[in-house]
Amino acid sequence: MVVEAAIDTPAAASWEPSLDAWTPHAGPQWAFLESDADEILYGGAAGGGKSEALLIEAMRDIAHPEYRGILFRRTYPELSMSLIDRSRDLYGGRGRYNEAQHTWVFPSGARIVFAHIQRELDVKRYQSAAFAFIGFDELTSFTQYQYEYMASRNRNTARLFNRIRSATNPGGVGHSWVKTRFIDRLEPHRVKWFVRRRGADVEVEEGTPNARSRQFIPAKVSDNPSLTDADPGYVARLEALPEKEAQMLLEGRWDVAFEGLVYSEFDSMRNVIDPIPIPKEWMRFRAVDFGYNNPFVCQWWALSPDDELHLYRELYVSHRLVSDLGPEINRLSFTGEKDKEGEPIKEKIVATVADHDAENRAELEIKHGIKTVPAVKDIREGISRCSVRLRADGTTGKPRILFHRGASVELDRRMLAAGHPTSTQEEIQVYQYPGPKEGRSPDEVPIDLHNHGMDAMRYMVQLVEHMKTGRTRARHEEGL
Repeated sequence: MVVEAAIDTPAAASWEPSLDAWTPHAGPQWAFLESDADEILYGGAAGGGKSEALLIEAMRDIAHPEYRGILFRRTYPELSMSLIDRSRDLYGGRGRYNEAQHTWVFPSGARIVFAHIQRELDVKRYQSAAFAFIGFDELTSFTQYQYEYMASRNRNTARLFNRIRSATNPGGVGHSWVKTRFIDRLEPHRVKWFVRRRGADVEVEEGTPNARSRQFIPAKVSDNPSLTDADPGYVARLEALPEKEAQMLLEGRWDVAFEGLVYSEFDSMRNVIDPIPIPKEWMRFRAVDFGYNNPFVCQWWALSPDDELHLYRELYVSHRLVSDLGPEINRLSFTGEKDKEGEPIKEKIVATVADHDAENRAELEIKHGIKTVPAVKDIREGISRCSVRLRADGTTGKPRILFHRGASVELDRRMLAAGHPTSTQEEIQVYQYPGPKEGRSPDEVPIDLHNHGMDAMRYMVQLVEHMKTGRTRARHEEGL
């Protein structure tokens, strides 16, 4: 039978989620499609039938001419190989697919759009948009800002049920915020209501004005017999993964992905702000960590009179030579203003602190005129000082490390396609120690992975702290 969506009827029970060639499996998949919560995370193990459930849920209101739904993946190749390909089987014969616009158009005039959001600020493309249905596949690949901005577009004037549906496995750059939003505060299947007050989500009673409901529905591969029947070896391949990956993808474990986060103080709602103009009197710095296969990172920081460090620009790229990046750093180091003659005004950089790589430092200085000072490399001391700055200050209530949203000037698509962080802001959410806090040696250092932005941030904080104590020249000349 063809799915028929009841017009002007928001209740989930008003439709029957089945097609001629597809019927939901009993258990979590059916519960996901029947729920009337405003936001649902259908998450956990791989192979639980989550993506197909998203596609079916998007069809709920296709009988209404004003219905608009949208489904996201972080990149277009991911979108094409998963949701779009499968939609041809599920939607074929019920609508017409516009290849150029990545949109299904149904006889009523209803539309379901497939889209990707690579950069943090790509969501601004949807500033005037309105969707009754918004779906995120692999939610942990998105940032909290991307999710919450699109949630503000979850609206319609046709009296249809506004809803956000997400599917994901544990892990990824967004693991921490997704776990906080859905896993830590929700018992499986139970619906709770929340409102935003003073920048924080507060649990409230059902019926509270402006409250939206959330639900977490866990999924396991055993919930999808269609997959295990068609591919009996799938579970064995998951079992053969390294222990942590197997626990996440086979068991749907959320507690093992990033246990032992280095900077648990980081809060994207507090430490990430919309860009602000940098006043002329603020001191400006650069911090550099060299890399090629791993990213080369150059960060531009501004220090306010209140001792706040603002990361306002960043170059985070891999597979690029320092000989090519030196001119790029110089090109980017302008204020955006012009002098009386109409010439761009160059930034006054107090210092550029860099990793100890002598060859690359010489390349920057001799060939590109970028003089550097060697970074203080004490990892534990640097982490401690960064942690203090990331916390809300006891006097002002504000942190002293702030990331400007959209600071990255270039998106490294190679890193994005590999599922690796593409900015310092993403790095900080996956930077971790080898194990949990309990039983950790005081001398233990973080895992040497996805840490080039973290190293550069630490160099910057150490430079500022040593400047304040008058130890700058001796410590940095020696690189202690």
